[in-house]
Amino acid sequence: MKLQKRKCSSACYADAGPDRLSEMPDEIIVHILSCMPTFDAVRTMLIRRFGNLWTLVHTLNFVVPEVLDTMAVDSKWRNDVGQFNIFVRNVLMRHKRPFIDKFHLLLGCLYENGSEEARDDIRMWLKFALEKQAKEIYFCDVRDEFSFSSEFPNFTSQSLMTLELRNCTIFPEFQVNLGSLKKLILRNTGMREEAFQQFICGCPSLQELRINEPTMKNLKFSAPNIRKLSLVFMKEPFFYDPWSLDVPNLKSLDLETIWIPDVIDVSSIRDVYLKGLDFAVTDEDELKMFIVFLEKFSRSEVFQLSLDASESFLHSIDELNLLQIRWKRVVLGLRIFCQSCLLGVYQLMKNSKDLEELVIYTDTTLTYTSVCNTRNLFSGQAFRASAKLPPVELFDPCVMPKLKIVTLHGYAKPWKHQLQLVEFLLKRATFLEKLVIVPNQRHKMNFVMRVSTFQRSSPSARVLFL
Repeated sequence: MKLQKRKCSSACYADAGPDRLSEMPDEIIVHILSCMPTFDAVRTMLIRRFGNLWTLVHTLNFVVPEVLDTMAVDSKWRNDVGQFNIFVRNVLMRHKRPFIDKFHLLLGCLYENGSEEARDDIRMWLKFALEKQAKEIYFCDVRDEFSFSSEFPNFTSQSLMTLELRNCTIFPEFQVNLGSLKKLILRNTGMREEAFQQFICGCPSLQELRINEPTMKNLKFSAPNIRKLSLVFMKEPFFYDPWSLDVPNLKSLDLETIWIPDVIDVSSIRDVYLKGLDFAVTDEDELKMFIVFLEKFSRSEVFQLSLDASESFLHSIDELNLLQIRWKRVVLGLRIFCQSCLLGVYQLMKNSKDLEELVIYTDTTLTYTSVCNTRNLFSGQAFRASAKLPPVELFDPCVMPKLKIVTLHGYAKPWKHQLQLVEFLLKRATFLEKLVIVPNQRHKMNFVMRVSTFQRSSPSARVLFL
């Protein structure tokens, strides 16, 4: 049976109700336009209801059309940077809002490296953002290289809260006076120690600092106002050119690296999250460096490790002096919860006298066989063979005087070692208050039935399945 198209008369459209767009307040339309790329927001001037409302947007987001979908941009925009410059100048000239919240500038390959035209344009555009008292500025050169060494204007603002610079170069002559800046993000930014120190000194209210692939050899600052540092360093330095970390007043550190840095002073850190640091523990020199590195964070209260770092940590835990460690909350991420990891967790709980909370994440998408076939960590002595491990009973009795909360995220068959850990906790953690298990829904009931048969030494212990 063929469907017939229904013809709508003018009366049909009249019954469709009022025009919601026409009834929408200008403030809402301006907010919607502010969430769009400026190039698209300006195009709405062709719609009668929108008119020149784009001149009141609180966010300016300029993107060189080359980085957009070429099917969505007219051909005349793709190769002519001059047209883009004219467009930006006209937008800035006609913009009527006295203040803006965000100013994003994403440049592409159309600019010649270090050309005078590019430097003049960027100086003018960023000056406009500062004069409009922007709260957030984002500048990026999508070519992913450091050769774009534009001369930024002197940054002076008492309203800027967030600044992100990506793929550019900053020289020591760069003057900074950002009294209100709270968050600074530097991604692939060419900057040496002198320029970095000068930059930090010009941000007295800075609280959060993120750096991706720093170019300075020594990352050092003692500003008491900076509480959180996120550092990504995945490019391995030259053999005789290591990098160091000296942050005596820092409170929180999020570090992702494949190379163990020379840690000088991190004594004030209370929350540390380590990612990467994946290596074979058969290398004695690397093992010693790793142990010394971990012991630098012995005074931290919260200690978190990613997948790679957790495995290296648990397989070298025998070498750690856990009696001097004061961790209160430990978060571990594991690819698979095998017997070697289980015994490492036992060692951690046995010797960490201040441990109050333990969280373990397990990747349920992997199996023991798949991990063994894809990682060298399981070869030789790097991943200790289960047959050579001491039995679990050797770790009994184990006293955990302060352990109150344990959370286990994810498991998959076989769950032998997860069940052993749950049984051990319920039997030996005499002050345990809550054991939270976030299981694989497919095997949830079988796991619950097994856990329900375990004895509990703590009268207040609750087992929660989420």
